[in-house]
Amino acid sequence: MKKRLLILVFAGLMSLVLLPEANASAGYSDVPEEHWAAESIQRATELGYFQGVDEGRFGLGQPISRAAFSSALVRMFGWEEVRPAKSSFDDVDKTRWFYTAAETTLANGAVAAAGQDFRPDDDLTRGEMASMLVRGLGYTSSLAETASSYGVPFSDVTVNRGFITMAYDLGLMKGKDGGRFDPDAPATREQAAAVLVRVHDQLAASSVKLSAAGSYKLITVATPMAEAGDEMPVTPLEPLPELYAALRRMKNNGEDMSRVALRLMAGGVRTLTDTGGNLIGGSELISAKEVQDALAAQDVSTFYSEQYQSAYCIYPPNAYQISYIWYQSDESMAAKLQLAKLFGVTRYVLE
Repeated sequence: MKKRLLILVFAGLMSLVLLPEANASAGYSDVPEEHWAAESIQRATELGYFQGVDEGRFGLGQPISRAAFSSALVRMFGWEEVRPAKSSFDDVDKTRWFYTAAETTLANGAVAAAGQDFRPDDDLTRGEMASMLVRGLGYTSSLAETASSYGVPFSDVTVNRGFITMAYDLGLMKGKDGGRFDPDAPATREQAAAVLVRVHDQLAASSVKLSAAGSYKLITVATPMAEAGDEMPVTPLEPLPELYAALRRMKNNGEDMSRVALRLMAGGVRTLTDTGGNLIGGSELISAKEVQDALAAQDVSTFYSEQYQSAYCIYPPNAYQISYIWYQSDESMAAKLQLAKLFGVTRYVLE
């Protein structure tokens, strides 16, 4: 997740790359100007995510293969290419043009695992597109599980429920008539172009720090406090699953997300236990300065929870106690601001 977030910060710079003259315009002969995806096709071409199929044609209405979508996904996220000596898939040979794209999507978690087959020439389904997008954003098991518990908003979805729910909640993909998602239908090239441009625009938005909330409506996520009997005090700041739930709830309530600001904690939460792991007193909020002092302590060990997207450290303040501090790191802030941007929230306060 850490590498992915750092890469996403710079993904918008991809739009500055000069493309060959032949691809500088999306004037494809098979894309009418009035087509619903014409603008997305043009922008996807200008951003370098797509090229035409042949003789000035985009391939409008044609299914996109898993290999082609993987390649476009790598370019959109700006991932560093991965090319191992041995293929991770039985059906992906090193000599094929999509070898690097298949391995790179795997390395960045956009496909679940190195299975027997990648099925590069198969048509990408709408369900697979939702799954690869959400996984590529770094939202795999815990957050997708949270989303699946809300109940998928489509009557025909039984597989990849969490990923499809997230793709819908984040505004990346829409349903079809009759409350259907049509997850097994092939995704077309123009649908893929529209979705990738949508993700690009959401990630390229700048997060703006406010000195005060002012007229913005604040989203505040409570930090859990340790309870007696906790094996290790789990007190992450603004846990990502709870933040997702709060953003989703506000969006579904019809709030103007451009007038919403995210409140983030600047400091941390400290809990003490004895050497046997028994809680001493209760958790307490501490300042950013106290966090920095703790991180400079002798024998401190630092960790990062992918589940909660929160950093924590452990150190012995003396021979009889162990201190656990969950704190706001640059990485955890980046994860929370990215999720907020995907919901259209680009303002935050750090308190």
